[in-house]
Amino acid sequence: MVYHIIRIFVYIISIVLAMIGLSCFDFEKSIKRGKVKEFYIFFLVASVALGYLFASFILNFAMESFVYM
Repeated sequence: MVYHIIRIFVYIISIVLAMIGLSCFDFEKSIKRGKVKEFYIFFLVASVALGYLFASFILNFAMESFVYM
């Protein structure tokens, strides 16, 4: 039970960190007029994808580290 709570927490933190990381890029130059809603959908999907990959790496790395202790 505790593992599932930690896992959800790591995924949420990773998605937030991905959003913060992606926000440092200046996307306003490449957005077409009238396509702002589509950009926010892309931003959300990209943040979730990067956050998921980062969280999976962290969780797998932690599990491998604890197995060999």
